[in-house]
Amino acid sequence: MRLHMRPLLIATVVLLVLAPAVGAVSNGTVGAAGVGGPDSTGTHAQTATVTLTIAVQAPDGDPVTDAALTASWENGSATATTAGNGRAFVDVPAGATVEVSVDHPEYVRNAPFVVENASEDTVSITVRQRGSLTVSAEDDRGDAVADARVIVRADGAVVVNGRTNDDGRFTTGTIEQRSYSLTVVKQGYYRVNRDVDVGESSRESVALERGSVTFSFEVFDDRFDPPEPVENAQLTLETAGTFRTLQNGEATAQVPVNAELDLEVTKEGYETVSRTVSVEESARTVSVNLSRTPGLNVTVVNDRVLVGERNVVTVTDAYGDPVADARVLVDDEVVGRTGGEGTLTIRLEDAGNRTLVAETDDLTSDPRSIAVVRERTPTPTPTETATETPAPTTTPETTEPESSTSFPGFTPVSAVVAIAALAGAAVLAANRRDD
Repeated sequence: MRLHMRPLLIATVVLLVLAPAVGAVSNGTVGAAGVGGPDSTGTHAQTATVTLTIAVQAPDGDPVTDAALTASWENGSATATTAGNGRAFVDVPAGATVEVSVDHPEYVRNAPFVVENASEDTVSITVRQRGSLTVSAEDDRGDAVADARVIVRADGAVVVNGRTNDDGRFTTGTIEQRSYSLTVVKQGYYRVNRDVDVGESSRESVALERGSVTFSFEVFDDRFDPPEPVENAQLTLETAGTFRTLQNGEATAQVPVNAELDLEVTKEGYETVSRTVSVEESARTVSVNLSRTPGLNVTVVNDRVLVGERNVVTVTDAYGDPVADARVLVDDEVVGRTGGEGTLTIRLEDAGNRTLVAETDDLTSDPRSIAVVRERTPTPTPTETATETPAPTTTPETTEPESSTSFPGFTPVSAVVAIAALAGAAVLAANRRDD
């Protein structure tokens, strides 16, 4: 009996010893699935952090104490203040991009310092004494120039960007005391560029000179190869007014320098083009492409046909190119579609005036009227009109021209006879005297 109980006792002890281990394995598996495991508490899911050591110093390397630091990153931020050695510690997410800004009553930094891929490291941030710059802009007559753009750059980066007020002045606000490049520009004036040194409260006067430049414009229809010039296109340019292109598609205008001008180009039958033209300080050419307004045109071989007679319909686009697969409608009823050449042959079986239209998914042509008749109207024969034979015109007899010598009461013949008689009488009288 004892021999049989011993194996059972040993088995029971083994099960009792293994039970806690089996339970532990089972509980760990459930926890990993999200039921009461370590991950469900978020302990292992927390983002790792690193400590940044930030050293703030002046240009000469001296530490800056009591500088208020703000470190910002995506979805978070932290603050700290530098100690007597100019250093502070900030915990940030590992690998994050961190921007550090500095606030101090005596020092300033123009832009935040950026830390890429944050890690356990020391970063040095240089700050400079606080300063400001006031710019005064005036024209060549000494009058204030309002709304002039003022740009202050350091090492190529824009630090301040603003415009002059009605008095022609602009103040930067607090910036670092250092050297800058200054640009002042306004539409219609030449740009001024110069270097300036900014101290605690600096002032700079800038004289602006008016100027203009000649701009050339080219207007083409680039549907063609090569593009064809568009004559008589109307250009409306801000400050320059309205003008038109010549036969070669070109036009010129005098425009103010350093300007952004609105341009609109229009012509009947073409789509309007609007754009902004940038003008600097040298002449240039602006090219504009116009395209004809999309449309459908319908032509037929005959506007007047017999009932049942064939008639060819041709559909073209705004450039006269054939339009394939266009629907052709007669009195709002589709009678067919055009082929690859843009044509469709139709027969109209009902007499009357029929309305023809072509359409695509986007366009519809103007309607065209076709007269369908049952028989052709004979062409009228011109009627001859009898005319009276005009009576012959009697031509007056031609008389001999009168002699230049005339005698009163005598015709030309009688005058000759009289002269002969006088001559005979004179001969007789001479003979008598001789006797």
